Amino acid sequence: MSRISVMGESLVDVVEETAHPGGSPLNVAVGLARLGHDVQFYTEFGQDSYGIQIAEHLDQAGVHVAAGSVTGHPTSVAQVVMDEHFNARYTFDIHQQIPAVPADDSSELLHTGSIAAWIEPSGQTIVDAFKNASDDSLRSYDPNLRPDLVEDRDSALQRIELLMGLSHIVKLSDVDGQWLYPGLEPWEVLKHVASLGPALAVMTQGGDGCVALSSGRQFDVAASPTNLVDTIGAGDAFMSGLLFGVLANPEFAQALRHGATAKSQDVEEALRQALTSAALTVAQAGANPPWIKDFSLAIAQ
Repeated sequence: MSRISVMGESLVDVVEETAHPGGSPLNVAVGLARLGHDVQFYTEFGQDSYGIQIAEHLDQAGVHVAAGSVTGHPTSVAQVVMDEHFNARYTFDIHQQIPAVPADDSSELLHTGSIAAWIEPSGQTIVDAFKNASDDSLRSYDPNLRPDLVEDRDSALQRIELLMGLSHIVKLSDVDGQWLYPGLEPWEVLKHVASLGPALAVMTQGGDGCVALSSGRQFDVAASPTNLVDTIGAGDAFMSGLLFGVLANPEFAQALRHGATAKSQDVEEALRQALTSAALTVAQAGANPPWIKDFSLAIAQ
């Protein structure tokens, strides 16, 4: 079990008038806790009915909520509409003023992503945490873009690339890549991302699996078989599965931390675990990452 700090937004996804706890960083925190890790979550949610629902969801998964995360502000909300292909589209009412990670934080991994990482005031808090993180701590980042919330594209891109450069692991979707770098093919996007600094750059491609770049080597792994219910939380489950795979292999984690060349089989195994986590999630309604028992059984098959 690793000690992990996750920073980012909490919100409820409202689907057909039913609220579900969500937000990319929250989903990753829950996913990692369900897989057995000790997770501290730096976020913001209110004391209203939505906030109570989020608090119960986090508690059931075993996620520790950092002091200062529960405020008197209303809990952020995402209205979700599913299209005919079961893909989710969102509209947001969001604000995040998250507490800072202590300077003496001894986490093995610091993860962030999505909206809170580039809106203020949470964005600067996250950048400071990444800049001040211990050299012994891995840093991971998932842009998980929401273009409808972007008011200044250049500023958003600058912040996103800053966090990419401060990270050892970056995961983005093919949709993220198209928005960030229009006209570039997936491998070109990954090469650009890798040039900013991360030792492992990964792009998910929905039902086609994922591609990745590490130490100049290309990896292409097919998606795991599944019965699709919806895609809510798929990318976040991929992220928690990927981080689980990295942390389960200390030699691999050490190579990424120091920019050394990792073994190809270690990269491929972590990607397979990420895809298994995503496959288990899309087979259920909503953002519902797997528990360690179901995940271990699926990996063993």
